[in-house]
Amino acid sequence: MARPQPTLLWRSIFWELSRHLLLSTSVLVAVIAFAATIKPMADGRLAPLEAMKFMALAIPPMLVYALPFAGCFASTLVYHRLSSDNEFVAAAAGGVSHRSLLVPAAIMGVLLFGSMMLLNAQVIPRFLVTMQGMITEDVAKILATRINRGQSVQLKKLIVFADRAQPIELERDSEARTALVLARPTVVELDDSGNVASEGTAGRATLWVFPESSTAETGPTTRVAMRFEDFASKDIKTGLVTGKVLPVSITVPSSLSDDPKFLRSDELRELRSHPERMSWIDLRRRRLADQIALRGVIDEMSRSLQAAGSFTLLDPAGRQVVVRGGAIKPGNNQTWTVTPRNGGLVEVDLLRTEGNGLSRTGGVRHMARSVVIAPDTAEDRPTGKMLMRLELRDVASGPINEGTVAESTKRERVSLLGLLAPKDQLTALLDLGAYPLLERTASFQSDSEIANRSIDLRNMIDRLHDEITSRQHERLAVAASCLVMLLTGAVTALRFSKSLPLTVYLWSFFPALVCVITISGGQQFARSSGWVGLPLLWAGVAALGFYTLWTYLIVRRH
Repeated sequence: MARPQPTLLWRSIFWELSRHLLLSTSVLVAVIAFAATIKPMADGRLAPLEAMKFMALAIPPMLVYALPFAGCFASTLVYHRLSSDNEFVAAAAGGVSHRSLLVPAAIMGVLLFGSMMLLNAQVIPRFLVTMQGMITEDVAKILATRINRGQSVQLKKLIVFADRAQPIELERDSEARTALVLARPTVVELDDSGNVASEGTAGRATLWVFPESSTAETGPTTRVAMRFEDFASKDIKTGLVTGKVLPVSITVPSSLSDDPKFLRSDELRELRSHPERMSWIDLRRRRLADQIALRGVIDEMSRSLQAAGSFTLLDPAGRQVVVRGGAIKPGNNQTWTVTPRNGGLVEVDLLRTEGNGLSRTGGVRHMARSVVIAPDTAEDRPTGKMLMRLELRDVASGPINEGTVAESTKRERVSLLGLLAPKDQLTALLDLGAYPLLERTASFQSDSEIANRSIDLRNMIDRLHDEITSRQHERLAVAASCLVMLLTGAVTALRFSKSLPLTVYLWSFFPALVCVITISGGQQFARSSGWVGLPLLWAGVAALGFYTLWTYLIVRRH
């Protein structure tokens, strides 16, 4: 006949475990959450009330660090008390084995394992995003807090002081996200070496923060625009004093950290198929799309020159820019040169628009010894548009009259900027994900620039995959450590039943600490080195498991 299970004893132990676990977790997580709040509060990123909210939001993420040690501490206390009171000896005399008495700890460990898996998979990433947003997303609030505390604000090469800063209500049609008014600001401008170039004061300044945007060259950025009124500035080198209304527009990197740790487990799995959701991957994808589109534009221009002796661009005003030459030859640093036909000059006609059509009368013709084509990478270029610029050297320019040039003016250089390229494929390329775009590069193997950018994109995707793998294993290892640590505390308490509780806890605490350190270190190693870091990540959990098993074999009965 099967021996009856000590369910009453199990319930009693499980209740004590739950009570001690709740108490120890509450104390430990409150201390860790408070420690996480100190730095942003001291840096002026959080007001006192916001600090309380931030601390409350930090509680779920801090459970990652609190739960394993709290479980270990709770099981140590409960099983040490039962062991020191000889209750386990009495249970053993009644035929209840130590293995049976560890069932409540195993059940609690399984519950902690499941809870930690759920927290890591869904709950903690959401709270991390909210916490990060509180301390970095609202640029205007950070600036206002620093200024009102009497601190300076540095925006690239500008250092701004002010008596106070207060938010203002935006106009209904304003594109800005938030705005501030600065009272009696002082501005210090730095040169490239970091030395003071000029300093000035203003009666007031208005600061606007615009929503985040992304370009191929800069990635996600936030634009900050400032306008100083009643401004007087003194140049440090010349001593000249100027006074005018000074507008300033500065782009700063995206404020919210772009890290897979902010993603839920389902989002991490989807990220493998759509790596461009990370801005540092998307930045390289956009650069590769730019290069492929640029190569297509140059090829189209070359075919047009060979077939018709000219190619056509559009200037920002919608006028046609017709270039006549012989061929296009590659130059240095993403430039191409239009060679003249039959040793003559390269002709560039800027045609005037009349009504719904073009007129060859009243336009301008430039005749240049050389014409250099290059991409126009201005920050304000339209999204999804491939713009070009023409650099004309040794130019003779004049108005077109009935198809001929009446008179000419000679200049050393003429620049035509913001020219819209023919048959631009950039919009279509930007709609492609990273993997489909890489497939497009197969037909451009002879282009070294495209090859280099595609290799860079592939390397970054491989790095992202390593990071995803390391995060997934880290979350699983942390959950497993909760189960192992709780059992470690229980069996260690049985082994050292005659020692003080603190001594017993130290015997389980230090192996558990090594376990946590190896998980964190292994995640970092796997993030940078790939799968070879995974054995280190799991080594601590495995070692703690073997330590627990060895301790149990020493104390087991029946």
